[in-house]
Amino acid sequence: MKGQIEASQLTRRAFVYVRQSTMAQVLHHQESTMMQYDLRQRALALGWAPEAIEVIDEDQARSATTTDGRSGFGYVARAVAHGEAGGVFAFDVSRMARASEDFRRLLGLCGVAGVAVIDEQRIYDPADHDDKLLLELKGAMSEAEIHWLRLRLEGARQHKARRGALKLSAPTGYLWGERGFELDPDEAVQRAMRVIFQRYDIEPSGWAVVRWARQTGFTVPTRRSATDGDAGVEWKALGVSRLHEILKNPVYAGVYTYGHRRQQQVLVDGQIRRVRPDMRDPDRWMVKIDHAHPGYITWERYVQNQDKLRQNMARTGNLSRGAPREGPALLSGLLICGRCGQRMGPGYARGARARFWTYICHGDRDKGQKGCWTVAGARLDAAVEQLFLDTMVPSELELALAVDHEVAGQAEELAQQWRARREQAAYEARRAEKRYKAVDPDNRVVARTLEREWESKLRELEEVERQYTEARRTKRVELSPDDRARVRELARDLPAVWRSPVTPPADRKAMMRLVIEAISLSPIEVPRRATRVTVAWQSGTVTEIEVPRPHRRDLFRTPPPAVERMRALAAAGRHDEEIAEILNADGMRTGRGLAWNTWAVRWTRKTERICRVAPDRPRRELLPDQFPDGRYSVAGAAKRFGVTMDVIRAWVRRGLVPGERNDFQAHRRVWWLEIAEDTAARLERLAAPLRRP
Repeated sequence: MKGQIEASQLTRRAFVYVRQSTMAQVLHHQESTMMQYDLRQRALALGWAPEAIEVIDEDQARSATTTDGRSGFGYVARAVAHGEAGGVFAFDVSRMARASEDFRRLLGLCGVAGVAVIDEQRIYDPADHDDKLLLELKGAMSEAEIHWLRLRLEGARQHKARRGALKLSAPTGYLWGERGFELDPDEAVQRAMRVIFQRYDIEPSGWAVVRWARQTGFTVPTRRSATDGDAGVEWKALGVSRLHEILKNPVYAGVYTYGHRRQQQVLVDGQIRRVRPDMRDPDRWMVKIDHAHPGYITWERYVQNQDKLRQNMARTGNLSRGAPREGPALLSGLLICGRCGQRMGPGYARGARARFWTYICHGDRDKGQKGCWTVAGARLDAAVEQLFLDTMVPSELELALAVDHEVAGQAEELAQQWRARREQAAYEARRAEKRYKAVDPDNRVVARTLEREWESKLRELEEVERQYTEARRTKRVELSPDDRARVRELARDLPAVWRSPVTPPADRKAMMRLVIEAISLSPIEVPRRATRVTVAWQSGTVTEIEVPRPHRRDLFRTPPPAVERMRALAAAGRHDEEIAEILNADGMRTGRGLAWNTWAVRWTRKTERICRVAPDRPRRELLPDQFPDGRYSVAGAAKRFGVTMDVIRAWVRRGLVPGERNDFQAHRRVWWLEIAEDTAARLERLAAPLRRP
């Protein structure tokens, strides 16, 4: 009967659905939570047995705008669909779903399965048209209510944000004050943030900044706010994710922003998902107020940093250059194919990474086409490197002064950072000492706690002093006059710095990218194989050179001077071993860069058709079986005992036969064996099983 519970429904379970939207509501709106739990008493009053009533409160602090993450709602829906539920209790229909489609789907299941929907006012029969219409109206009003509330709240937030008055989370280096973002009053925190931006201007990539921080012991501050209003600074090692978070935050450029990290709903594999669209364009930000507060960098520098981050992203299909890496290919990231306009990348031979690499243009291979072309990289690197060193000839005085100023500035910034850390650690230790001495000595509970805190601060001070001493000893925190003189000397000789073994390939690539914007490579086939290299400098000047591109069969060909020298020596009656010794003495090498030997000379004479004039050397006489003093050769001992020479050599290695190695006529270091009578008898017994019948 309408408005009443049927007997068949009482034989099934009753589900009491309890939910609050946020954790704040769970903690502070406990009266509403208690009213929802009291629906269990209503189920008992309607006739359900206590063991048949199940309270579902898994969705506490979950929003009802979606079913994602609401396992309790899904559990109730499955129970209804499988005929296990007789009634569903909710304080209000909005407790179950704020989305009309989710609520209508549940009502449809309840209507077919004969499940009653009960709130604190009445009992609804979803199979009845009037009750279903009333429930759907309540669900639609609940969905519209949350929409209106969101519009009002978001409108107020946007209006406040356009004035720059909406309080936002302050990043490290700032605090939120009466006038918005204000610089952190801690000078050590300010100095650390400035060092990060200054270092990123120098280093080619974010990973290089992180490596520098690890090498120098540089740490980054993190301010954690406590519930009592006290905020402490914690110093941690700099990571690449933390560095990217700092570099991408426009607050450091003195800009107040709102709405540059918005979310939107999209379809992914047929499912609705919330994603963050690409909002890197400042024109798409909802609020952008320039010069809203003091910045650590300018807006122009912020834009340059974002462009540098994008250029360092080496991904498939990305036309950026990528960050300079440690591979030996010097021109990686700068090359553009002169045929198709695609970027060219390096390819290293397996097992020969440091010896051979090529530059490859894949063209439209991803579209099913063939690759464009490939060129060996060593010759191109050498040619562009020489062009770079010949072009970069600045004034020695200006360069030395600029380098000295930059190095001194970096050292001073790092030294100030260490001084600030030491001062802060000393202050914390003195503060803990004062708190310990101010407590009543008889109050041992508090005194012991403050004593442990004082000891902890003293250990932290000792650790900071130890790190500073280690950094001064190994990392050169402060430059001595000898260090400055060495820096000026190196600044006057760029080729020496470039070719120094301590200069890594990544630094060479970074130096080259400072002055070269791009390099175009085009193959030339006639009149001779070569590569046209077009260098576009950052200043707008273009330089064009040609680099020989020999065929693969010519890569290991014997150098012509060595061939001519060999031809002259052979005509003079020299033997092959003599020719090899003379070529090695003259410093000549084979086509593979190896030293000459008899077989290499013989092979080269054959391929170059060089005839040998010298007569054949006389053959060596055979070794006698026995030396005049009675010692045996290996062949003679094998004949005496009727075994092979390998058996005799094995006996020698095992120490069964004494002997020594001496030269004999043209033979070098041959074995002569001393076989006495007892030794001969023992060897006869060993040789007997080895003889063939």
